[in-house]
Amino acid sequence: MTEAIGVPARRQTGFTLIELVIAITLMGLTLVALYSGLRLGLNSWNSGEQHAEAINHLRAAQEFLRRQLAQSMTVYQTNEQQEQTVVFSGGPDRIEFVAPMLTHLGQGGLYRVRVETADGRLWLRWRVYVRDDPEAGELQETVLLNKVSSVEWAYFGTDPEDQSRPKPQNPPRWRSEWTITGHRPLLVRLTLNLGGQPWPDLVASLVEGPQR
Repeated sequence: MTEAIGVPARRQTGFTLIELVIAITLMGLTLVALYSGLRLGLNSWNSGEQHAEAINHLRAAQEFLRRQLAQSMTVYQTNEQQEQTVVFSGGPDRIEFVAPMLTHLGQGGLYRVRVETADGRLWLRWRVYVRDDPEAGELQETVLLNKVSSVEWAYFGTDPEDQSRPKPQNPPRWRSEWTITGHRPLLVRLTLNLGGQPWPDLVASLVEGPQR
């Protein structure tokens, strides 16, 4: 049958090849954008979790050190000159004192506790305290913090042996080292830098308590 005169032919329906390519391209770009946003969100989530975990770990380490320093005791030993010297020493990157340890780290009694940095870590090392024998017992250790960029200990106290100033003009002050053998400092401060980021200082008061 011939097509009626004056009646237009019906247009074919469906997508052309060009339209199909354009649609697939737009869909691909949309999926890429969605995937990128999802990956960015997951990375931000993981970064936030890692940061929160690092903060919690740091707080736990600081609380442990604060408790150990607050519980530390004034004990004396006899040196080679038969003089009584306090068992305490401090430098800019390490500190050593006598204190009881947590139950899960040691048995009852006192321990020589040393906190120092090595290999980008803050180490806790301890051994049983035996008077006049700094090498007694087995040395044990554990890592308190990783990714330590820098550590700076400071000590606040007076030096009665400093004859350069009269006593009224010789108030307590902060020092980078504690080499005074007659007594311990009043305060100890720890400044930490983890992963290139500074953290709030830890300041602990040393109570004299009973002497041994």
